[in-house]
Amino acid sequence: MNFYRCSICGETYLGPKPPSRCPFCGVTDDHFVLTADYAENEPAPVLSEADRADVLHAIDLERGNARFYRALSGHTDNPKLASGFKRLASVEAEHCSVFCKLAGVEKPVDVLEAAEEHGTWCDGVNESLARELRASTFYAEVSGRARSPRVVEVFLAIGAVERDHIELDGVAAELAGCDD
Repeated sequence: MNFYRCSICGETYLGPKPPSRCPFCGVTDDHFVLTADYAENEPAPVLSEADRADVLHAIDLERGNARFYRALSGHTDNPKLASGFKRLASVEAEHCSVFCKLAGVEKPVDVLEAAEEHGTWCDGVNESLARELRASTFYAEVSGRARSPRVVEVFLAIGAVERDHIELDGVAAELAGCDD
């Protein structure tokens, strides 16, 4: 058994080997290091004005997505989908935390409060897809223009997770019985 740390969110995982995905932020196992090798007190990068603006925008995106998914998780007519969206809300809230640490700001206190309801499951799945496409596109753009290597690393890693969420929207559409 070992202690591993995710180099993106900083959370610890205990196991014989790193998980294939971080159970907190969803990044792939190549972002895990042994806790002994984790740079605990590494100073936050100094962000350019443009990098800081992009990170602050990402906080807003992730906060909104977490709150949206929390609202979807409140639907009682499909417990499987509700449970999945509850988990997605937690992952998006963790992404919000990562970006807050990067910007050196406090995490919004309402990040896991449910936003307004959005109609049927199919309406929710379609809105989820639009949100994930918006986030993954923005994160790809930022990773291509950012000046800070840490900003690039975080946006690439979390952008990959958002692309995975796009695939999950297809699964959710099937579970909800949505027609394309």
